[in-house]
Amino acid sequence: MEVWKIILVFTTWIPTIQAASRDEWKSRSIYQIVTDRFALSNGSTNAPCDPAKGLYCGGTFRGIIEKLDYIQDLGFSAIWISPVTYPIQEVTSDLSAYHGYWQQDLYAINPRFGTRDDLEDLSHELHSRGMYLMVDVVANNLAWAGNGNTVDYSKLKPFDNGGYYHPFRLLSDDPLNQTCVKQCWLGDTVVSLPDLRTEDSTVSSMLYTWVNQLVSNYSIDGLRLDSIFNVNEDFWSGFNRAAGVFCLGEGITDNATSLCPLQNSMDGVLNYPMYYRLTAAFNSTTGSMHNLVQGMRAMKNKCRDIFVLGTFTENQDVPRFASYTGDLSLARNIITYNLLGDGIPVLYYGQEQHFSGSSNPLDREALWTTGYKNDTTPLPSLIQSLNRLRAHAAVNGTRFTNRSEALRDYLTYITLPIHESPHVLVLRKGFKGNQVITVLSNLGSHPDGNAETTVLLSADGTDFTPGQNLTEVLSCRTFLTDKQSGNLIVSLADDGGPRVFYPTESLEMSGLCGHKLDGKPPKSTSTKPVTATPTARGAAAAAVILVGTGARFLTISLGLGSVLAVLFVSEVLF
Repeated sequence: MEVWKIILVFTTWIPTIQAASRDEWKSRSIYQIVTDRFALSNGSTNAPCDPAKGLYCGGTFRGIIEKLDYIQDLGFSAIWISPVTYPIQEVTSDLSAYHGYWQQDLYAINPRFGTRDDLEDLSHELHSRGMYLMVDVVANNLAWAGNGNTVDYSKLKPFDNGGYYHPFRLLSDDPLNQTCVKQCWLGDTVVSLPDLRTEDSTVSSMLYTWVNQLVSNYSIDGLRLDSIFNVNEDFWSGFNRAAGVFCLGEGITDNATSLCPLQNSMDGVLNYPMYYRLTAAFNSTTGSMHNLVQGMRAMKNKCRDIFVLGTFTENQDVPRFASYTGDLSLARNIITYNLLGDGIPVLYYGQEQHFSGSSNPLDREALWTTGYKNDTTPLPSLIQSLNRLRAHAAVNGTRFTNRSEALRDYLTYITLPIHESPHVLVLRKGFKGNQVITVLSNLGSHPDGNAETTVLLSADGTDFTPGQNLTEVLSCRTFLTDKQSGNLIVSLADDGGPRVFYPTESLEMSGLCGHKLDGKPPKSTSTKPVTATPTARGAAAAAVILVGTGARFLTISLGLGSVLAVLFVSEVLF
């Protein structure tokens, strides 16, 4: 009888984690939000917010709920929000903790963002729409408003004594020392970030328990892990297991050799090496497409799984793209790679509005000042079309894969550069019948007669067939390939691109260019087919470039050792 009572207790207290799997995250497109800057609870669009002041501006969980239509209309299927834990309350010369990273109590919610119920409601509303919730978490440190020698550890929860932390020493004092990278404190003498001894079994166990509860209590689908290079690597595998959900790590480096090995400790990582290559390629008309392709190859060769890398071109820690250039053609091209390249696309809020903050804190603008309009720049409609195409190719589009192909999965088809030149890059992703051909350039909005504005898409690289009907999905113009060769001539002369081609017959149920989505016909934007100029395979005029030569859920069960750690702290709710 006593044994039966124990079983009842275990059955009652074990948290059930409804976890979206790693493979399910591959099909998602993530919209990253700075919670304080996205939407106000009262729906106001004229409340002032000066990002330079670094103060709270009033964004909340409830505000996000009210503006989920905006995010979903852009085609995103997941959001990533700021850390939700209780932060320092002081305003210092390092500004305030509106960003969420300066946490003091892991088991309390930031009241400026809302209540526990508000966060639960946000999770519920996302799931009712078939969307996922990713939450940013910090496992490396807590925070103290003051010099590291003045910390009152009793204020830091649950790590409330100095024994849980490494001795005070700032990383900035010895940044090249790898031991210091793991054990020295981030921050400065204004806001100290006491560094947890994550290599200690007691500390790691407490963090594993915390993250398990956080995920369980709010039905979180994924986590973004802050500062992964500053924690001992073997900690992360246990943290990922304890969380029981997809974990995406953040480590700032331009080196694939440094970043990729961390995939052995967590599900995925943010693709910083490609961020640097993409920015350099597209932030001016002199960028190098060759270096971009070399970066693609490096990530493919070094990383265990490139399809769970987070692909991004802006975030809260780097300058916004528009701070480099106001050229919308260049912005359109880099966003097109961002959303159609290998990996899980992540778009930073406000990128669709062409925000131009040049650095932290200027790159944390208030989105409500735009009125959430989707027609002030061409970027929202571009993003919607790209997200919709990617989602279609990943699911419905696979039905159109040619029977001769041995495989069908669009998302795990490694993107193939089928042409590169100084200003133009052509990429192919997907098997025949479901292949997306993307033409990118850094020619800019006014190519001015550059010879590279005319591109020949050769059937050798595209796998398009003679006389095949194609749709350029960004303009909804239809084209016919050459009836003899299957080639197609593309012009970038009017705007510098991008261009995205897809077999017209495969667009069924895509919601693009007049095709139905979920049985609902969108507004028709289809136009008369344009017939390709006949060109023999392998031949082209002098100004022509030859291309191509040559939510379902899983239930996670915890092991008994983990159960014991969780059972007796589960009364402490977030």
